[in-house]
Amino acid sequence: MTDINIGRCITGWDVARQVREIDPDLPIAYMTGTSAEEWKSRGVPNSILLEKPFAPAQLLTAVSQLLNTSTTSL
Repeated sequence: MTDINIGRCITGWDVARQVREIDPDLPIAYMTGTSAEEWKSRGVPNSILLEKPFAPAQLLTAVSQLLNTSTTSL
């Protein structure tokens, strides 16, 4: 889980790409209040984006979906 706008020098997009270089199957969930429209072009494949504000149930659903998808592809 990473926020897209985490700092000046690195973004959540960067974090996800670097993590995927280490583990290509690791589930990625992004959260943002401003950059949702960039997800299709900048997000890593098989990731989920949650727009802030989101309810705890939305987070649980997203994580569950990512984990179920990753375990079926192993």
